Amino acid sequence: MKKVISDWFKEEKGGKWSSKKLWGHVTLLLVAAAFVLDGLNFYSVNEHLFDAMLIAGTTLIGMGTIRSILKKDESQGVTK
Repeated sequence: MKKVISDWFKEEKGGKWSSKKLWGHVTLLLVAAAFVLDGLNFYSVNEHLFDAMLIAGTTLIGMGTIRSILKKDESQGVTK
């Protein structure tokens, strides 16, 4: 389990910590907390701010994911 969590935050190549992945997960954690607290009517979340944070978090995580998918395809000789 520890390795799985560590893989969420580290680059595949070199095993260095990825700032994009780290901030993407922090952002999505804040978005999830805001969604739950808004659903429980503790406070009202600004919809535009919520949407912007959701887009930013998923983009930060997705950038590394897409890059790693494209690199794997190139190494196998598959072109799209």
